[in-house]
Amino acid sequence: MQHTFFGFSITEWVGLIGILTAVISGLGWIFNRTLDQTMLPLRYAIRDLSEAIKSMERDNATRQLRVDRLGESLESHLIDSQEIKTKVINLEKEVFRRGGHND
Repeated sequence: MQHTFFGFSITEWVGLIGILTAVISGLGWIFNRTLDQTMLPLRYAIRDLSEAIKSMERDNATRQLRVDRLGESLESHLIDSQEIKTKVINLEKEVFRRGGHND
């Protein structure tokens, strides 16, 4: 006695499943191969964009270091200018106190 399911025997079902598996696998392989070829430019663009972002991050870090150094230098110059201003004010007071005469 042979068992049937929807009019097909077990051996026919196994053969049908094998054929469907081969066809689906072949179509999947073709689809993946085609997709890989069409996506290749996109992959290169993503890689280039990633490298550009990394380069910009490095440039930004370098610029930030320069800005920090300039800030420190500016603070130093401001302190120096305040000292010079104080000295000039003291000299003006001394000159006016003496009467502005050069001896």
